[in-house]
Amino acid sequence: MIEQLVLVRHGETEHNVQGIAQGWQDSQLSERGRAQVARLAERLHSMGVDAIYSSPLSRALATAEAIRAVTGLDITVLDELKEMNYGGWEGRNFLDIRKTEEDHYRRWVDDPSYPCPGGESHNDVLERMNRAFDVVRGARRPVVVAHGTAIRVGATSLLGVPVSAALHLAQDNASINLFVWRGGRCVLKVWNDTSHCGEG
Repeated sequence: MIEQLVLVRHGETEHNVQGIAQGWQDSQLSERGRAQVARLAERLHSMGVDAIYSSPLSRALATAEAIRAVTGLDITVLDELKEMNYGGWEGRNFLDIRKTEEDHYRRWVDDPSYPCPGGESHNDVLERMNRAFDVVRGARRPVVVAHGTAIRVGATSLLGVPVSAALHLAQDNASINLFVWRGGRCVLKVWNDTSHCGEG
């Protein structure tokens, strides 16, 4: 039975620095990102994690591999842990998208069932994350390596709150989010913690 679940976002990528929507496209970890995940791995080792699950996207796998190198645990890859598919927005700067497609962008933000052009909605991501959690719950103290939007949406499911609440949750690179189970209830203990990164 699961006791503790740690959700972690991958380290900083080159596209993160540029504000580019990555989605199912990919970008390598930046030099800062590689330093972040090295520190993240050490902290997770001290937390006694006993299983690693990861998105198949290379930025998440690079983060998971750093954790594997320290813990010696195998990595289980789950497609369901991918970032939101941003469709036609992928590879573009989010600030540009907000300016040039304001109506479409606003509807995507306000309506959880409304998808990106050629991509997914927040509800689509919620369904995927729920399938991933069904698998992850087979471990006792797993760590899940995923992505900003996927983690924020997944957290709403764990806490039993509307998916729209994800819009109010910050998620920084290489952050730790800790959930524990008490009396059959999921309780959030730590959110968006990057203190291990030593960046002030």
